[in-house]
Amino acid sequence: MTSPRTSSGIPTPSTPVSVAHALIAAAAMAPSILNTQPWSFDIHDRAIDLYVDGDRAQLQRVDPFGRQLTVSCGAALLNMRVTAAHLGRAIEVDLLPDAAKPTLLATIELGSRIPIRGLDVPLQPAIRRRHTHRRAFAPRPVPGVILRELVEAAHHEQAALVALSRGDRDWLLDLVALSEAALTADPSYDDDLAPWTDSNPRRRDGIPPSSFGTTSLSGSPPMRDFARAHPQPPVRRERYSVDPCIALLSTAQDTPLAWLQAGQALQRVLLLATLRGLAASFLNQPLETEEIRGELFQFGHPQMILRLGYARAEVATPRRPVTDVIRHES
Repeated sequence: MTSPRTSSGIPTPSTPVSVAHALIAAAAMAPSILNTQPWSFDIHDRAIDLYVDGDRAQLQRVDPFGRQLTVSCGAALLNMRVTAAHLGRAIEVDLLPDAAKPTLLATIELGSRIPIRGLDVPLQPAIRRRHTHRRAFAPRPVPGVILRELVEAAHHEQAALVALSRGDRDWLLDLVALSEAALTADPSYDDDLAPWTDSNPRRRDGIPPSSFGTTSLSGSPPMRDFARAHPQPPVRRERYSVDPCIALLSTAQDTPLAWLQAGQALQRVLLLATLRGLAASFLNQPLETEEIRGELFQFGHPQMILRLGYARAEVATPRRPVTDVIRHES
């Protein structure tokens, strides 16, 4: 007897545990700060608990309050929602369900089979195709119709996405350069980067040299130099044209709940952008210096700064296997 299949021909998991493993495998493909993959899961009965694993990333300079760790886990949660829809499984998500457990970010209750339909289903193929592009983009504008779709995608997750005007973009790039200078002048910045940017080929996390990308010959945009914390060949430099689009993702509040919402909005935007043929990377340096981050509050509470454009396929960063991210299973 063969297993039932989804509309894409992929075998459908038939037990709560196998569904849980499929959802967690999808979660593990989400982007995360320095590819720390700061999530862990408990499986019990028909539920999955999503925890932030702060022990994996003590980023004292880059992320002292755990904001980016929480955003990363929000992105993983969106992948789980998309995969549940793709598999035709109802789920119920409870965010921050227990105030006594601040590291417990969400509980996902597995429900019955449902028809495979809705706006999440088409996003599934993009989960594995999406990779961060840390290089130059082609000098090709992003169509306004696609930008409007991305704005609506963020709004669907209680966040706002603003594509910056040329004047605001120049101003923001100045803030990125200022932030980069402030970060590199602080020795603790290299302490944050070093554990996650080594060249160990056996690692299943962090950013390997093959994924460092490039830096701009002109210094604009000010791309992060991931090679700086190690005595290894410097990041290759190349000529960058003007980025087709720089966008700011923000929320109305600046709480752990808002960070989770921002992560889900971010991933919805990234998956949709991937389906539309776009690539993306980040210019988050201004968000890692609180004084400079305050300059962006005119857009709400800034959570992510994205570069968007057209580019060739990028090298994927490694991922931990599902067994490594499950803390407990019953």
